[in-house]
Amino acid sequence: MPGFSLTGEVPRKTGFEKGEKDLVIIIGDSFVQDPIIDDQSLVIETEKGLFIILGYAHACIINIINYAIERTGQNHIHAIIGGTRLGAVSEEQQEKSIKALKEFDVDRIGVSHCTGLKASMRLVQEFGEQFFFCNVGTVIEL
Repeated sequence: MPGFSLTGEVPRKTGFEKGEKDLVIIIGDSFVQDPIIDDQSLVIETEKGLFIILGYAHACIINIINYAIERTGQNHIHAIIGGTRLGAVSEEQQEKSIKALKEFDVDRIGVSHCTGLKASMRLVQEFGEQFFFCNVGTVIEL
């Protein structure tokens, strides 16, 4: 459908987004970090800007946003919603991701499940009225 796309595999380009070290797979006799390359997000191109619906954000939020911008050529983000995985990563990565997120032109950010309460409170501090909890039953009009 025109204006709708799935990210597919998202290139991991940021130096600070390492993902979750506790998610592993067995290769031979060793446990190695699972990059979960099949994680996907939905990108909708609207008149108000990009609307990004995160899956579980295993590729990490900044990588996903950068990839959506690269693929669409649109810099303005009307909204990002879904699981950011910021609650599952190190505090250092969380802070760097939030700082990088502030550099984007984002109207609204609605988080759910794997963002975690602590990361959600940091996002409230940084985004104020732009922030909302996007839990089950939340209705967003495009």
